[in-house]
Amino acid sequence: MKAEGRRSKAEGRPKSENRSAACVFVTGTDTGVGKTFVTAALVRALRKAGVHAGAVKPFATGNRDDARVLRAAMDGELTLAEINPVFFRRPLAPMVAARLEGKRVPLRVRLPAKRFDLLLVEGVGGWLAPLTDRVMVADWVARQGWPIVIVARAGLGTINHTLLTVESARRRGVKIVAVILNDVDKAGTAAARRNAVVLRRLTRLPVFVSASGLAAALLGR
Repeated sequence: MKAEGRRSKAEGRPKSENRSAACVFVTGTDTGVGKTFVTAALVRALRKAGVHAGAVKPFATGNRDDARVLRAAMDGELTLAEINPVFFRRPLAPMVAARLEGKRVPLRVRLPAKRFDLLLVEGVGGWLAPLTDRVMVADWVARQGWPIVIVARAGLGTINHTLLTVESARRRGVKIVAVILNDVDKAGTAAARRNAVVLRRLTRLPVFVSASGLAAALLGR
């Protein structure tokens, strides 16, 4: 897949250890937008379609509840440590949580990508959550060369937040597969569909309001 725009330079970037694998990164316009819910739903939909899909969350803070949800979606195929190799106890941005434990966030993370046809990699927090003083989640993903799916809220505020995330990804040369609007029931189907129409026009990207539609897009990527 060709990247959108030019890839920005990054100082001191380590080489990706996961570049050869078929991976798609699932990011969010903010924390709490439903990345785990969407990722788990995608895994189930892809597996139902005959694709041996897996999911991991390399970085997590606070608890490993998200990793447990992903593990259940894979019928326990991976251990919690394999799904979430980097964990900090405080429910804060990884950089901050790591510092409170006297540690640094390791940027070299081995993932079990070659065990699957497609590995979904769920992010932590939003697209620009800091992993270190100089590396955001966005920078880390750009290093890997992975395409991304953006999870956004379906309701009020989503157009602004989604456009900011799309702009940031494109500046880094990151390919955007699609946007999915989550929590449609809360926002209302009519509002979600209106926002989807507007976002399609403004971003020129596929915008979905269901995991099944997005899974079909991934299959045809």
